[in-house]
Amino acid sequence: MAEKVIGTILHGALGDYYEQLLAIRIERESRNGEKWIGFYKEEREFRIISHFNIDMLEECYPVERLQEIQVDEYFQFQVKDSELRADIFDKLPRDKRAMFDLKTNNKPWAWIRKHDFASSGLELSLSALGKEFLPVSMQLNGIDESIFGRKFTVGYLWRYRSESGAVKNYFQKSADWIIKSKSELFRRLINENGAHIFVAGMHRQVHSPEVLATLTKYGFHAGSYKGKYTDMVLDLPPSNVTYLKGVGFAAEMELMSRCDLLVMMPSGFSEALWMKRKVPVLLTDPPPVYLAKMVWNRMPLFDNLSLDYAYNNMFVSHTADNMMKFLEKKALLSKKRRR
Repeated sequence: MAEKVIGTILHGALGDYYEQLLAIRIERESRNGEKWIGFYKEEREFRIISHFNIDMLEECYPVERLQEIQVDEYFQFQVKDSELRADIFDKLPRDKRAMFDLKTNNKPWAWIRKHDFASSGLELSLSALGKEFLPVSMQLNGIDESIFGRKFTVGYLWRYRSESGAVKNYFQKSADWIIKSKSELFRRLINENGAHIFVAGMHRQVHSPEVLATLTKYGFHAGSYKGKYTDMVLDLPPSNVTYLKGVGFAAEMELMSRCDLLVMMPSGFSEALWMKRKVPVLLTDPPPVYLAKMVWNRMPLFDNLSLDYAYNNMFVSHTADNMMKFLEKKALLSKKRRR
């Protein structure tokens, strides 16, 4: 009997791709005798996500080939997405569009939250290309890998929301307040714990022609990271901070997972790091809209199903004093993690 062919469209930001692929892996655990084909909406995102192992899909094609590739049925996430409908569904012939269930709005988290995160992590491992690029990313970022065994390392993600984003910035703390409070927190970690801070999303830089050539070689679109970066920096001693340059979503996620502690604003990047369960990830300065979405979708992210973490995530102002008290309470500063 021939394999049943299932099609799915990958769409959204990188975090959406990541979660959709994890959910497909979980779905396929209970299904046999099938071949799955992915159609990617954006080539730029797919090239970046191909640095992860995506073996839950036997084949992948650009969405422009949707009508010529034969499938038996479609399994689709987030069919209510306005861009997906306008850019793809509304342009399909009636018979092809009828193959999609446009009433059931499958969300990846309905699958992912079934995983027992208390027992193990959930992640996409690096592909062969991702493993090849990892030391290149380390070099481009000027990082000596031995630092992860020598010093207490802390990763920070800046992800400030705008009015036009999917997660609105209503009642979000001001950028100046966040920078001041996190600078104070990290200075204390430097002074008291000898920490080195790795920062993603800040100190936007112009890549040299040589760096751009290297990125192009590994499938990256020049400047694709810039939209989520800011020119602002933290008030920290230069010798104790490294600003990541946005050279590889998968590689820089792997780099961050080698830190002893992560303090991160919410994003697809920090969500994926929490799901790995390799390093403590403490949520900081989330917009209220994000917290509402997390509760509404019953997402266990950032240990929000634990009462003390939920209280800290949702009701505590993330000043340096409050963050230090919580880190000490949870013994997250008691010793360095060694590998």
